[in-house]
Amino acid sequence: MRIIETMDDVAEGAAWLSAHDPDIARAIDAIDAIPLRRNPDGYAALLKVIVGQQVSTAAAAGIWKRVEDAGFITEAAVLAANEETLRAAGLSRAKAVYAKAIADAALDYDKLRSMPEAEAMATLTAIK
Repeated sequence: MRIIETMDDVAEGAAWLSAHDPDIARAIDAIDAIPLRRNPDGYAALLKVIVGQQVSTAAAAGIWKRVEDAGFITEAAVLAANEETLRAAGLSRAKAVYAKAIADAALDYDKLRSMPEAEAMATLTAIK
């Protein structure tokens, strides 16, 4: 598996797609540029995914802003907070529990990033 990390990777992929599909080639030619959409990983990124589960995009954005504004984007901040405080920032009871469980797991994100996919999934799904 290959991860797209740079604009050169995006350009290479676009060139391959264009060479293999004339409809995609026309679409790529019609736009200014294909953006590189990379999000940081780590605790905040994982928490943001949880915040966005089972809610609309707009609701997720609003809740995430409240979580960020409250400073609950690090393991230490979440572990120091009680459930009521996390809920006041917009997390449901279940999401507050998940936020604490993931923080308490003290994941090694560098190691997680380099694990085979099945091992990374097993590591993450072992956390409630």
